[in-house]
Amino acid sequence: MGPIDGVEVDAQRAVLAAEVVRLNGCIHDRAIGLVGPMPVPADLTIQQLRVLDHVVKRPGLSGQELGGLLGVSAPTGSGLVDRMVEKGLVSRTDDPDDRRVRRLRPTEAGLAVMRELDSMFGRALGVVLGELSTADLELLRQGARVMLAAVERVRARGEREAD
Repeated sequence: MGPIDGVEVDAQRAVLAAEVVRLNGCIHDRAIGLVGPMPVPADLTIQQLRVLDHVVKRPGLSGQELGGLLGVSAPTGSGLVDRMVEKGLVSRTDDPDDRRVRRLRPTEAGLAVMRELDSMFGRALGVVLGELSTADLELLRQGARVMLAAVERVRARGEREAD
């Protein structure tokens, strides 16, 4: 047995999951070749995109937690967040339980930037889906539904644990 993101799974599932991750990486890499690299907004640095990515994935993250994820000092992290707040991509709110802590959340504009960046895969799908047979599309739809259901279960479990 081996863990996948901290969850124990049997050996067969671990091998299959590793193959899915590998294949998704190959799909991603080759999709970039079809539609070009992700559009990076001209006014954002790679480090600022990393900030936005972390905040979108973990809304409510503290500045200190963000600094740890980025591997930067508190002043550097604070400066990055300041610039993201100035650009209207991230908001800071006071933590209701600890006045010293500020929680970070993406704004609608920040979410829109991330959706635009994520659209590369959607553009590649648009190019490739026309090459698939009806039977292949049905398999893909079934797999997407299974994945969506699993994402919703994990999300619901996270929300229950946060309560």
